[in-house]
Amino acid sequence: MPEVYGSGGFHLPVALLVALATSDLRIAVYGLRWLYGITRFLHLLGMAGFLGMILLLEVKRLGFFPAASFQEARLPIVALMNVAFAVTLVSGLALFFYDPIGVGLHTMFLPKLILICAGLLHATTLERMKALRTPKLRRLSAGAALTIWVLVIGCSTWNAVERPFNPADVHRLDPRER
Repeated sequence: MPEVYGSGGFHLPVALLVALATSDLRIAVYGLRWLYGITRFLHLLGMAGFLGMILLLEVKRLGFFPAASFQEARLPIVALMNVAFAVTLVSGLALFFYDPIGVGLHTMFLPKLILICAGLLHATTLERMKALRTPKLRRLSAGAALTIWVLVIGCSTWNAVERPFNPADVHRLDPRER
């Protein structure tokens, strides 16, 4: 039988997802749709702000708009970007704990988590290396950051439109998929 979401792939252990889904806190907040709506709004707002500021900084580092100067605005932009990332991370965790099974079984959820870890690793280690002082390596690093974070958004989009497999549709499957 096909996977619940999409066409399979790897995901978090189902036993862990079930344990989280049956926790007292999750059960207490699950029916609060207004809380879900606010959390989802904050998550989308944080993602938009974070990606917008990443695009602003990294496009400049790629060498576009050489006449533009961010010298005075760089620190406030980075500070806002970090706040947007924190809002996205906290609201994302809240959304995950709101429906761990529904979120955790999405095809692109675990790849998205891996990409987020790669983005954090890139920002906290590679970006601080002295070797990135050369323009070519700075552009390469900027391209890597943009690629990682755009792929995170792509995974999020894939997860948002993916629908669970409906067992009633089993008759529509190719017999080899049953």
